[in-house]
Amino acid sequence: MCFALSVALISSNDSPDYNPCDISQWHPSQSPLLQPLNPLQTSRHLLSLLQPNTLHDVIAQAVDRYPSHELGFVTSSAHDSSIQTKTFSAFNQYVRNLARAMLEWGKPTGSVVVVYLTEHEDNMAACMGSPALSAQQAHKEGHVAHIKNLFGSATWLTNDLGAEQISTISGLEIHLLSELKASAETFNVSADWVAYEAKPDDEAILFLTSGSTGFSKAVVHTHRTILAACRAKGQSYGLTSESRVLNWVGFDHVAGSLEMHITPLLYGASQLHVHASAILADPLRLLRLIDEKSIELAFAPNFLLSKLTRDLEKRTDLFGHFDLSSIKRINSGGEAVVSKTAQAFAATMKQLSKNPSAVSFVISAGFGMTETCAGCIYDPVDVLATEPAHEFLDLGRPINGCEMRIVDPADGATLRPDGESGELQVRGPMVFSSSFVEGGWYRTGDVGIVENGVMRLSGRIKDTVIVHGVSYGIPELETHLQTVEGVTHSFLAAAPYRAPGQETEGFIIFYSPTFDLDGADASTKLFATHRALRDICVKMITLPPQFVVPIPVNQMEKTTLGKLSRARLISLFKQGQLAQHIARSEELLSEARGATYMLGIFNLAVGEMSASDNFFELGGTSIDVIRLKREGEAHFGLPEIPTIQILKHPVISSLASYVNTLLSKDSQTEEYDPIVPLQLTGNKTPIFFVHPGVGEVLIFVNLAKYFQNERPFYALRARGFEPGHPFFTSMDEMVSCYAAAVKKTQAAGPYAIAGYSYGGVVAFEVAKRLEAMGDEVKFVGLINIPPHIADRMHEIDWTGGMLNLSYFLGLVSKHDANDLAPALRSMTRKEQLEVVWKLSPPERLVELQLTAGKLDHWVDIAGSLIECGKDYNPSGSVSAVDVFYAIPLRGSKSDWLNNQLKPWSGFSRGEPSYTDVPGQHYTLMDFDHVPQFQKIFRGRLEACGLKFGQTRKFKFPDTLKRVELVRDLPLFKVLGPLQALMEGAK
Repeated sequence: MCFALSVALISSNDSPDYNPCDISQWHPSQSPLLQPLNPLQTSRHLLSLLQPNTLHDVIAQAVDRYPSHELGFVTSSAHDSSIQTKTFSAFNQYVRNLARAMLEWGKPTGSVVVVYLTEHEDNMAACMGSPALSAQQAHKEGHVAHIKNLFGSATWLTNDLGAEQISTISGLEIHLLSELKASAETFNVSADWVAYEAKPDDEAILFLTSGSTGFSKAVVHTHRTILAACRAKGQSYGLTSESRVLNWVGFDHVAGSLEMHITPLLYGASQLHVHASAILADPLRLLRLIDEKSIELAFAPNFLLSKLTRDLEKRTDLFGHFDLSSIKRINSGGEAVVSKTAQAFAATMKQLSKNPSAVSFVISAGFGMTETCAGCIYDPVDVLATEPAHEFLDLGRPINGCEMRIVDPADGATLRPDGESGELQVRGPMVFSSSFVEGGWYRTGDVGIVENGVMRLSGRIKDTVIVHGVSYGIPELETHLQTVEGVTHSFLAAAPYRAPGQETEGFIIFYSPTFDLDGADASTKLFATHRALRDICVKMITLPPQFVVPIPVNQMEKTTLGKLSRARLISLFKQGQLAQHIARSEELLSEARGATYMLGIFNLAVGEMSASDNFFELGGTSIDVIRLKREGEAHFGLPEIPTIQILKHPVISSLASYVNTLLSKDSQTEEYDPIVPLQLTGNKTPIFFVHPGVGEVLIFVNLAKYFQNERPFYALRARGFEPGHPFFTSMDEMVSCYAAAVKKTQAAGPYAIAGYSYGGVVAFEVAKRLEAMGDEVKFVGLINIPPHIADRMHEIDWTGGMLNLSYFLGLVSKHDANDLAPALRSMTRKEQLEVVWKLSPPERLVELQLTAGKLDHWVDIAGSLIECGKDYNPSGSVSAVDVFYAIPLRGSKSDWLNNQLKPWSGFSRGEPSYTDVPGQHYTLMDFDHVPQFQKIFRGRLEACGLKFGQTRKFKFPDTLKRVELVRDLPLFKVLGPLQALMEGAK
C-alpha cells in the first residue's frame, strides 16, 4: 500500500544532507519508493484533504476520512477464500513502525534498499523490488549486478525465499523482512511520525521494468504525474469511497501498484488484493470473492478471461450460483482483448449469476505503459449489449488530461488522416519520459488507428512479442535463431503477428537459407533447419512460430542501413506476396516427411501427415490423448483403447497396428512395463520421470514436448491400471522394478532421474539403487516433496485419497474437497463415490472417459501407493539432489521450504539446490505453469552438466504445426477404408 511510502529511504527529520532531487538516493523499486510520510497536521493537512498534491497527502486523506476502511489480502499459501484484513488506520501505524525500525540499520542518509518480495501485503508495507529473478545462476547474477550498477546499492530487503535465491551472489547485504517486522514491534511511533515532507515534483515512484532482454530499465514518476493519472482513472472508473476493488496483479507491475492500489486509495475505496496463483489455481475463487465482498472493479487480461471462460462455461452445476450484481467494470490490458473471448466471458458470467438481468458486464479494454502510469486510454463497453465492431476490442478514448494522435512513424510528426494507421503518440500530465518529441508527445512504439475519436491498435513497432501478457524480446530471440545451421547470417527476422481469431500474439520467422531450395538435398536441409528454429522458439518464449518462411537471399531486401524491415516483411506476408515461398517450403517439407497414407487426426490436409508421424510431435497434449481415445473408440466401435497404449504407440503406423489387433481380437494382456516413452528425439542423457501419488503419467505429456530433439523423456507409470496387473505391495518392490526398467532402457550412466510429488521419494530411492550398482547418477530432481512422508501417508485415508484424486482430475475444486471431507467420512465408500460423481462436471467425465468403476479402481491404485509409503523412512544418500518447490498443499511456502524440504540436505553428499517454481502443488505442470517450469528445470539439468548439444537426425513430422490446430477439432477421422489404412500404415 502507499502507506509503504513511510518505510523510507534511510532518513529522518534531522537529516539535513538528504536531497530529494538526487535520483541516486531513491529506492530502485517497481513500487512506491520507501519514502517517509507527510505529517497529519494543521493547515497543510487541511489542504491535503481538499486537494492531495503528493502521495503523502493521499495517505493522510485516506486515514483521516476512512480509518476503518479495509485492505484485504489472500496470500499465495491460502487454500480457501480466507482473507486477512487490516484497516487503513492499523496499516498506517504498522508501516510507520517499520519505517522507524529501518533507521536502526544505521545506513547513511539516502541509502538505497532493493526490496524483493512476493505477497501483496509485504509489497504494500515495504515496496516491491526487482522483477522475479531467473533460476539460471548466470542470468540471475547478471541481473543483480545490473541493479547494483544502476543504483550503486548492495542492500536488499527480502524474505526467506528471496534470500535463498540470492544467497549465492557475493557482495550483497541482505536483510530479512521478518527481522525488520520483529524490530518494528519494539516501536510505537505516533500516527503522524514522518521523516521528510515531499513536494509535488519530487520523484515519488521508480519502476523497474523487466526489459526486452530480461534486465531492468528505470522509469521515474513524480507525485504530480501519478496523481494526475490516478484522479483521471478514478473518474473514468466511477470510484467512490463506497467502492470495493479486487486486484490480483503484482506490485511489480505498474497496473497493480498505481491502477489498482493508489487510485482506489485516492478515492477511499476498500481494496482486496489476491495473489495471482490463488486465482489461476481456482478460477471459482474469483467469483466467490466478487460475490462475498461485493466487488465493483477488477482487472483481468485477455488470457485470464479466456482461461476463466474455458474453465467455467461448462460448469452447468454452478449456473445461477453467484451474486455478481455488484461488479460494474473489469479492466483488461497487457495484450489485445479478443472480442469473442470478451463476449463468451460475459455470457458465462451471466449464466453463473443468480440474477442475470441485474448483471452488466462492462469489459474495458485499455492501453497504457509504465511511462503513462498504466492505463490512459479506455473503452468501457457492455460487450453483450453492444456488438464489438472489430475482431479485437477497441481501446477507446483518453482519460481526462490525456491526448492521443496517430502520426507517420517515419518522421514521428506528420499527422495521419482519420482511419489510417500510424504510430500512436500520447501526451498529458500523467506521462513521464526523458524522450519526448516536439510538443511534449511520447512515442509509444505501437501502431494504431483513430476513427471517430476511438483508438484501436493494429500492430507493434517495438522489438517485442507479447504472449499471454508476457513480453519477450525479439532481438534476443533473433540472436539465438541466427546460430542455426542453414540460416544465412544477418538474413533472419522474427516479427509479431496475430492471425484472425487468434487469442494471443504470435510471430513469424523470415529467413534466407544457406542452401539452394531447388537443390537435391533441399528437403532434408529445410526440415532440419525448421525443426531447429522451432525448438529454440519453444524453449526461449514457450511458443513455436506460426510460420517459417524461407526466402532466397537474392530476394530478401534490406534497408539502406543494412537491416531487414519486419514491418515490410509482415506487409508482404499479409498481401500474399510471399505465397510462392510458403508453397515451396510446404512442398519440400512434405517430401521430407515421405507422406503416404494419411490420417485425419488434427484435421490436417492430405500431404501433411504420414504413417511415420508421431502424435506428440504434431502437438498432442494430455487432453488430446483422452480425446483420441474417445473418438477412436467411437469410430472403430471398440469398447476400449487403453490410454497407456496410445502413450506407448505414439507413431501413427504403430498405433494403427495396435488398433488392428484390437479389431482382430488378437490382443493379449501385455507384460507390465513401467516405462512410457513420451519423447524419443535427441542424443543427450535421457530423463526418467516417476509418477506422482495418483500413479498416472499423463501429467508429463505437456512437459515432455519441451525436450524434443534434445533428450529422450521417459515416464514411469505405476502397476495396476491394466487388467491382470497387481498393485505394488512395498516401496522396495516398486523401486526394484523401476530401477530394472531404467537399466533396461538405458544400459549405463550417467542417469538423470526425477519425481513429482510422491514420485520424488521413489526417484531418490531409484537413484540410490543405481548408484549401488556402480552407476553414476548425475541428476536427481525432487519436485515438491519432503524426504519424510510416512506421517503424511498415515493421514490420508480412502476418503482423503478419493478427494485428492478427484481434485487432481478436475472433478471437484480444492474448496469443495476440503468442505466435503468431514461429511463423507460418515458415509459408505459407494455413497462417497456417488456424492463426488454428482458434483463432477459431466463434460469433464466425458473428456476423461471416466466411469464410476474406473474412478473407484484408480483410487485403489493411489491407495496402494500410499500403503507403500506408510513405512518409508529415508536413509543413505545420493551424489546430489535438486529440489523444486511450489506452493504447498497447506501452510506457508517459507515453512514448507525451511522445515519440510531442507532436510533433503541430510541425504545429499553434494551441495543440494533448492529452486522456486511457479504454481501450486497440483498446478505446477498444467498449461499455465509448465512453460516456465520447463525452462527452470532444463536450466538445472544444464547446471548439472547435462547440457544441450548436437541432436540425432530423426525423421519426424513438421513440428511447426501448433497445438491450436487441433483444439476443438475431431481427432480421429480416417481417410479411406480402414483395411487400406491399416495395411498401408504397416
